[in-house]
Amino acid sequence: MGLNNENFQAKIDEALTSFKKANYEKSIQKLKNLEQSKKHFLINWYLGHSYFRLNDYQSAIENIEKSIKLKKPDKLNLSFLAEIFLRTNNYKDSIRLFKRVLKFDKNNLNSLFNLARAHLDIGDLDVAERYYNYIIKNDSSNFEAWYEIIRLNKKYLTDDLVKKIEKKENSLNKKDHNYIFAKLILAEKNKIEKDYRTELINLLEAHKNFYKSKEKVANQEFNYFTNLLPKFISNIKKTNVKINCDLEPIFVMGLPRSGTTLVEKLISSNEEVKPSGETGVLSKVFYAKNIIKNYESSNLISNFNNEKKDFEILKDAILKQYEQLNINISQKKISDKSIENLLYIDLIKIIFPKAKFIYCKRNKYANFLGILKVFLPNLLWTHSTVKIIQMMNFYENKIKQLINEKKIQIKIIELEELSNDPISVSKDLYNFLNLNWNEKILDNYNDDKNFIKTVSNLQVRKKISKHDLKYLDNYLPLLNNIGIKDLI
Repeated sequence: MGLNNENFQAKIDEALTSFKKANYEKSIQKLKNLEQSKKHFLINWYLGHSYFRLNDYQSAIENIEKSIKLKKPDKLNLSFLAEIFLRTNNYKDSIRLFKRVLKFDKNNLNSLFNLARAHLDIGDLDVAERYYNYIIKNDSSNFEAWYEIIRLNKKYLTDDLVKKIEKKENSLNKKDHNYIFAKLILAEKNKIEKDYRTELINLLEAHKNFYKSKEKVANQEFNYFTNLLPKFISNIKKTNVKINCDLEPIFVMGLPRSGTTLVEKLISSNEEVKPSGETGVLSKVFYAKNIIKNYESSNLISNFNNEKKDFEILKDAILKQYEQLNINISQKKISDKSIENLLYIDLIKIIFPKAKFIYCKRNKYANFLGILKVFLPNLLWTHSTVKIIQMMNFYENKIKQLINEKKIQIKIIELEELSNDPISVSKDLYNFLNLNWNEKILDNYNDDKNFIKTVSNLQVRKKISKHDLKYLDNYLPLLNNIGIKDLI
């Protein structure tokens, strides 16, 4: 006997209650039970969203495709499916679907931005520029689009645009992204005009307002990385478990803006290495498997028992997560440049005993300013000067600890040394990785081999250039005046 509409809606609401409480496994269980008695697009729609939150992208895709068949294609379901494909680095299908969305709504902002970003990732810069121009043509006050197109070409940073922003900024909602991007654009103009004080003021204002809008989640994120995860790692370091794994992944680690993208691009110029970029695989698995519970707690709560079977299950989940991102970890050596890998390194070494580790670092003031001068919406701690400094110190202490322990071999690459002497440093790096070096690896920056999802995607498509630190003289007195210099 089928469900009547009232009972059906009640069961959907039960599943949604679990979903809203972030109990996605329970939501999935309820929805799958419901699916056995009724075919309805909403069941698969919410199943797709539940699997997506657990980073099970293949199951999410299957259910959203079922939902579309049971209903019909529309801009909402096609857009979500396109976003899942984009998350899994399937650019061909993602671009195809976002274009279908535009047939329903030619001015759909979500699709236009995602099409621009997808083309930016794969190096089609002219196409990305055209999409941003289209957005601006329809909304000349969309400062996010202006910010992105200025990153592509500084010719768009005109006096007229600055006047438009200055005229509108007082009427903008400070919590709105449009205000934040307006401030970032003004900061870029200040830098060009060498008004470094006003540049810093505008940067700090942009980050402060973004952080306020995300403060609760930002605090949870910071507590996870600097408190709960270190406690978990401290526990697993006590184990003598040995895992058999012949894979030889290369983990590139370091703070944002420390040269990780450049180093991964450098090593992936070798045909033996398949780059995967910032996968966030370890964090995704920990979240999906609920390995660390309650990110707001000061105390570690975990059901991980440090037994061999626990590590084997975790290894399988990690390998599956790479597959979810269309990364065939068994085909070649892969590189993973997720910056948080340093914080998981002791665990990584247990699961992948043949792994290689590279740590990137740069001048600490240059690194601080590098983080401050970009917008990283998915790294919430980068929008608080206090937390940036705390994280910089945390990373420095962690790498010192690893060096002192001498249990894990790590190659340290200093960005300034690499940029000033790329031949010697890259040779030494390749020797550490047991890769064959040749001069061509220094010229492979405009190839179409890889997608690049980070804010460094424009820089690393050019040849390595020297890092002149003289520019710091313009900023250090200002950092000192606001009480930051001595804290770094």
